[in-house]
Amino acid sequence: MKYMMMLYSEEEVDTISPETFASWLEFQREAAKHAKRASADALKPAATATVVSVRSGKTIVTDGPFSDTKEQLAGYNVFDCESLDVAIKVASMIPWATKGRIEVRPVVDFGEAPG
Repeated sequence: MKYMMMLYSEEEVDTISPETFASWLEFQREAAKHAKRASADALKPAATATVVSVRSGKTIVTDGPFSDTKEQLAGYNVFDCESLDVAIKVASMIPWATKGRIEVRPVVDFGEAPG
């Protein structure tokens, strides 16, 4: 089953130093021993966000993040894992886990039969 691991942190967290980059490379090597990564991306700061909603047929566009909190969604990983326990193990290896929080959620497979 695929699990999305959403990375939340305060925006001041270092994302580009050589040390941080090295820790991500090590994470990728270790995680590959437990699960197959399907995709991953980092996000630009929340200030670059645009929020879109439709109310009464009208599109409403707002600059900035959806929520006004200290922690922001900073990126994600999707791994194909044998179980939630494996997904939790992989999430605990993400370098961000020591600075922020990792939310782990199963991904819906629309190819599965309903029920």
